[in-house]
Amino acid sequence: PLRSHKIANCERCLSSPRQTITNRKSSQTKEMDRLSFSRIICGTLGILIIGSGSPEPSNAIEFVPASPAFQGTYQDAKEILIAQRIAVNNISDVIANGNMEEAGFKIMQLSAQTSAAGKLVLDHFQENTSGDSINMLRFLSCQKKFATLLEYCDGCGLKLQGALKGKLGVTAVAQIKLASIVEETKNAYDDFLGEIRRIENNQAL
Repeated sequence: PLRSHKIANCERCLSSPRQTITNRKSSQTKEMDRLSFSRIICGTLGILIIGSGSPEPSNAIEFVPASPAFQGTYQDAKEILIAQRIAVNNISDVIANGNMEEAGFKIMQLSAQTSAAGKLVLDHFQENTSGDSINMLRFLSCQKKFATLLEYCDGCGLKLQGALKGKLGVTAVAQIKLASIVEETKNAYDDFLGEIRRIENNQAL
């Protein structure tokens, strides 16, 4: 009876489907290729991924630094700016949850990507702006709003560093102070994106 039981177990093992080492390696390679491709795309365009490559559902936003050799198009740059405006909302949530270290990393990436994309947008406008005074005033206004936005992004970073060093008081007080400057950053971002839309509408006429 014991011999028959062992034979039956062996037959069940042989009949059940098994994943071979080759198949496991193949699926792992495909997964790595997919993630590597995502990283390459992000590194090239500086675009953020929401919950990419994670087996568990997540609302976190992963920020990818803009490449120093970024040579994207005007449309690429505008999409990055829109994505980073959404990222500011996420930073507010992270600060509200008291995760200052994560907020600091995301603010650093916010400043880097906003700077790279905004400069490309301004270069595009400068190259395509006619010499009349009205268009030149619009371009200068856009340039000024971009400079203001960068100041707020840098200000967020400085405030966050102060919070990490305990210079802003207890966590609750630091959260209030950080929330204030992040809100101002949102407004500055909206002003800059609004100026971009106005210039685009004028160029389309």
